[in-house]
Amino acid sequence: MQKFHFLIAGIPLSPLHNSISIGQELCLRGHNVTVFSFADRGRKKVEKYSSRCKLGYVDLGPLPVSEEQEEHVMLTGMSTNSTRKQVSYMMNNIMVPYNEALTDAMEAYFNASPAKFDYALLGMPFGQTGLVLRKHQIDFAVNIPTILCPPLVPWAAKYVPIPFYHVSVHNMTFLDRVFVLGSNVLIDFVRAYAYSVGFKFSLVPEMDWDLWSGRLVLVNTIPGMDITQPLPPLVQYTGPVVDLKKMEPFSEDVEQWLEEVPEDMPVVYVSFGTVVRLTPDRARAMLASLTSSEYYTLWALPKPQQEGLPGIPSSVKIHHWVPTARALAHPKVKAFVSHCGGNSATESMAMGVPLVGYPQGGDQPAVCQRIADAGAGISGPPGGWVQAADVLHVLNTERYAEKAAALSRLLGSFGGVSRAVDLLELAVHGDLKLLETPLERTTSSQFLLRGYDLMVYMNLLVFMLACCCMRCCSGRLRRPKEKVQ
Repeated sequence: MQKFHFLIAGIPLSPLHNSISIGQELCLRGHNVTVFSFADRGRKKVEKYSSRCKLGYVDLGPLPVSEEQEEHVMLTGMSTNSTRKQVSYMMNNIMVPYNEALTDAMEAYFNASPAKFDYALLGMPFGQTGLVLRKHQIDFAVNIPTILCPPLVPWAAKYVPIPFYHVSVHNMTFLDRVFVLGSNVLIDFVRAYAYSVGFKFSLVPEMDWDLWSGRLVLVNTIPGMDITQPLPPLVQYTGPVVDLKKMEPFSEDVEQWLEEVPEDMPVVYVSFGTVVRLTPDRARAMLASLTSSEYYTLWALPKPQQEGLPGIPSSVKIHHWVPTARALAHPKVKAFVSHCGGNSATESMAMGVPLVGYPQGGDQPAVCQRIADAGAGISGPPGGWVQAADVLHVLNTERYAEKAAALSRLLGSFGGVSRAVDLLELAVHGDLKLLETPLERTTSSQFLLRGYDLMVYMNLLVFMLACCCMRCCSGRLRRPKEKVQ
């Protein structure tokens, strides 16, 4: 097969992991792959997730948000239980500076460099980067490391709740349906109308239909874990694309601790990822909840967040770095206490480990809800923290492990990173253009083929008829009575 030059661009946070793993497989197949990101943080992620094949790296400059600023933003954002406020605060203070810097640096690179790329892969959110690639005539696919959520992803079904509206799609009340269906239909109508008249969403470019029409979209989970919904052919579920077989080893002390856990005692693995920050009070409260005579606890907790913890009981092992995939694959680990980040939740289900979810922000409440709906775990309230009764409930209820095992078998059947790369190779050849739906063919097709113009005409007709009826009725009421001679 012909070899191509692929571009991967993204900010050096969790969404970049999956794109680099896909890039590694492209490299192993002989393609040239270059990753664009920021500083040594981006470089280290490239080295970690593509250790089997060397990828090119373009350093776009220093981090737009320093690690100290990021720490402050995360702690401040987590001080509220409102997911809407958390999303808004973190978007404005982390994602917006990163996306703006990424856009400017990519534009400067293309203006100064003669390098040619055949195709690109972007992670969500991609912001103005999609506009830059389109300007320089580079076609691209979008990789989504988590579930499909409106309003940014236009292909999500109208009955899928937006992330900060916490409700299960399976038991919505009438008012829930009014909000979910009504808001999604309204947003879709505005998006389609804006696209048909040539309006561009400069503040939130992902709302622009033109950046999605005809694009391959890779979703790194599966139906069943995500809400099952009708999707166009170019939206493809891949299952997990992180190489779960390439698991980093435990540190010696963690390995020894696990070996010493009695065979008849389950181990609960605990991790809230690299983004969530625990205050000392919350860390101490979690330690108290996770100390039990009925199970052992392995807790991945960064060193700065361990400060101020009291004496650690022998049934609890806290380490600053535990490879999540390795921990979940360990036969003694029977449950996973997590914030429900997209990667963490997918890895948990891929290993068949039921999840005890405590979402903190972003899409995490929605991911937790999907796992709970699938019966493979439970979800606490957004912003909530570990409850001892929740952990025991999941450990002692067999159906959660059974459903997690079912999702594990399904996840393994979707092809993972190999399928993602197969699709990208078809896309770079242009073969996937045959899979475009009629909605994607012309500028006005979204508006016309969805019948939105008919909706406008029908509403105008109803309004005009209502006006005529009201005028007619009022005329009859005002007709003067004949005078009696």
